[in-house]
Amino acid sequence: MDAPHLLTASSLSRAAATGLTRLLSTDAHPCTGLLADEASVRAFSEAWEATTGTAPSDGPRLRLHRLEQLVPPGVAPPGAPRVATWDDRPLLHDWCTRFVAEAGSLGADLDRFVDERITQGGWRLWMVAGEPVAIAAITTVVAATARVTPVYVSRHHRGRGYGAAVTAAVSQAARDAGAEHVLLFTDLSNPTSNRLYQRIGYRPVSDYRIVAL
Repeated sequence: MDAPHLLTASSLSRAAATGLTRLLSTDAHPCTGLLADEASVRAFSEAWEATTGTAPSDGPRLRLHRLEQLVPPGVAPPGAPRVATWDDRPLLHDWCTRFVAEAGSLGADLDRFVDERITQGGWRLWMVAGEPVAIAAITTVVAATARVTPVYVSRHHRGRGYGAAVTAAVSQAARDAGAEHVLLFTDLSNPTSNRLYQRIGYRPVSDYRIVAL
């Protein structure tokens, strides 16, 4: 569980969805939402409404992608990646806050999220003439798997290829760290980002949905 915000669940049977509902339908539960595949979300939502009398609120629909062969952008934008340091923390925190405002929760406490990835060398900044224009991070490699999140490009630098470049850089960092499986989620309502990630080697796996509790 990514406390205190988002619970990520594997495929849920109706019985499992009912059991999870009983566990979470108390004032003490630490979750504000559930991320799961469409069928599991439907089963959970039905169980939640039957138990609590209220339906969970619909959230974004996401698509899980897995990296196959990393393909660097065909036309590389100016600049280069570098590993973030503690001096970059204010920027990372600010841009993560902006990311959450635009795209939704990171699924974890923001301060802890930023700090853990600085400690682990998991952040990459794309730098142009000494100025950061985009950031991306990877989670810790567990069971040969890492996830890319978030990817954020500053507003006045969008549409120039920096998102693809910093994602390719952090994806290579994940592979270098031993990740055989590199994953990321995209918002299905944003066709631009879905095309971007597929251009650099990510392929769709399955669709998911978030519901708020």
